[in-house]
Amino acid sequence: MNIRTGIAAAVLAALGAAAAVQGAQPSRAAQWTQLASQPDWTGIWEVDWANKRGIRTPRPQMKLTPEYQKKLDAFRAAQKQGENVQSEAANCVPPGLPGIMTQPYPIEFLYQPGKVVMLIEAYMQFRTVHTDGRKHPEDPDLTYMGHSIGHWEGDTLVIDSVGFTTSTQIASGVPHSDQLRVVERIRRVSPDWMEIQTTLTDPVVLAEPYTITTSYRHLTDELREYICLENNRDGADEKGRPSLNLE
Repeated sequence: MNIRTGIAAAVLAALGAAAAVQGAQPSRAAQWTQLASQPDWTGIWEVDWANKRGIRTPRPQMKLTPEYQKKLDAFRAAQKQGENVQSEAANCVPPGLPGIMTQPYPIEFLYQPGKVVMLIEAYMQFRTVHTDGRKHPEDPDLTYMGHSIGHWEGDTLVIDSVGFTTSTQIASGVPHSDQLRVVERIRRVSPDWMEIQTTLTDPVVLAEPYTITTSYRHLTDELREYICLENNRDGADEKGRPSLNLE
């Protein structure tokens, strides 16, 4: 066999192997049909700020390591003294995970084969949760939402997220380290209500894992445009009108 013939044979073998792998995958129709077996979260969901469900319980106290407790104490002291200690959200920088999930704006869930996508009205953000069995990358790019993988346990979607930019916070005045991990368990508890149990783990910042459960109510509504661009400034003239003058 000459070199050219050998190369052609190798290419054909590779194509044959690829075809065999492709043939082993479920068809496109089968993949979409499989989605019908998953829980139906159709519609818009919003945090139950008004406690219409009537089961709100006090949130547990976040227990911090000594180093980060000192940072939080300093933050609170600066607040009392009137110092400007606003988060970057004041400049239209999104809060990232976990804060984005408890904004006073609705969320929509979209299903696709191998992924669940969350459309979040606040800051017009989106999250992609891979449900195709992949693992986290060894060195993920640090982003506001992190890298999320999920799997179904009955009617519950379990999401594991890592790889967050350290410019975000896990609570007001509480930053996080590069070891932050966020695990969410999402399930629909009734036609009108959804629960998301969120557990934060960060051995550098948290003395122990921190878990909260948030209720979301079902809305018959649509997501609306939310316009807020990074580094926006809200200026006004002496009468409270926008300070930009085009005259």
